[in-house]
Amino acid sequence: MTQLAGAGAPATEFPVPAPSRSPQLLRRLQAVIALAVLIAGAVGAWVIADLRDDLASVPNLAQQYARLGQVQHALSTANDLATRSVLLGESASGTNATAAATQVARANGLVVQAATDRPQDAAALTALGQEVLQYSTSLTVAAGASGTTARSALTAATSQLEEVLSAIDDLQAELATEASARPWSQTSPGAVIVIVVMLGVVGWASWLLARLSHRAVNPGLAGAAAALLLLLVTGVAAQNTAAQASVASRDTEFTHVVNAATAVRQLDTAQRVVTTAVLDQTWDSDAEAAYAAAYKAASTAGRAEDLGSLSRFDTQQAAITDAVSKGDPKTAASTLLSDDAKAFRAVADAFRDKAEATSDTAVATAADEPRAARSELVFHLVVTILLAVAGAVAGVGGIARRLREYQ
Repeated sequence: MTQLAGAGAPATEFPVPAPSRSPQLLRRLQAVIALAVLIAGAVGAWVIADLRDDLASVPNLAQQYARLGQVQHALSTANDLATRSVLLGESASGTNATAAATQVARANGLVVQAATDRPQDAAALTALGQEVLQYSTSLTVAAGASGTTARSALTAATSQLEEVLSAIDDLQAELATEASARPWSQTSPGAVIVIVVMLGVVGWASWLLARLSHRAVNPGLAGAAAALLLLLVTGVAAQNTAAQASVASRDTEFTHVVNAATAVRQLDTAQRVVTTAVLDQTWDSDAEAAYAAAYKAASTAGRAEDLGSLSRFDTQQAAITDAVSKGDPKTAASTLLSDDAKAFRAVADAFRDKAEATSDTAVATAADEPRAARSELVFHLVVTILLAVAGAVAGVGGIARRLREYQ
């Protein structure tokens, strides 16, 4: 002992072990699990937020389509009123001429409103507004004019009207294409893949922790895995909710709007063909074919929405064009301009009133369905956030328990 004391501190019999790396590994696992669950939650929240944005645009499609249909009808009505003004020999301040100008102003207002509500259509609608202005100029020239001048101006205006109506048809076709897209009608594969990958990360962490602790199940990591599974279920439920609202709005209600607008558009065309025939005192095979096509299209769309029969309209048309064919302009004009409740224009107006009511109801429903779904998606969004936070806390807590054992 004396010799050992004189030699200084005794030599160590065993080497000092290296510090354990398990605590450092466990802390890293905590960070990995927290990130995995929070990333999955962030993806789920992003999907739901995107669903809400998508649903916000759904009613605009139906409303925009209906509004463009109103523009078409207003411009067609202006043409009809201007023609009546010429047939009656009114002055520029006459009742029909003034009403025609009012209808063009209404169409302009609707175009401006359409561009405001959907900025993505602004460029096309600006060009449309210029065409409407040119059309308005031709109608103004016709108002108060007489004879050849009025007829020439109306012919030019009608030609311009056809171009404007065709441009609106193109815009409506784009809206119909957009409405049929429904990007979130199915489960987003990207979101599912992310959550599945994060589940794999949690499974890998559970396996690694089981090797370190010699326990098969860690309650905290099991909670994190359950949170991820619930995130997946919540995301699917949210997408189903959005899909149902989207289908109701974009398919069912949008179809009603399209049918109503088509019925009015085609009936306006049929009426314009007859009015032009009375003005020009000509009814030939081309006019008859154009009327027949428009009448058939209006009737088909009207039956789809139960808007009533157009048989009386067709009967009145036959009487008017028969008078034109027989060279009886007075009878043709008097039948066309009659204000009787069963007259040509009155029957058309009654049909259009039903179409407008159908369209208004469809537009309102198209807005209500997504609005209710968007409110429900707020609940899904809150649940997603809470699940992500709870899963992250559970995973970190479960690993922290093992970390305390090592410490």
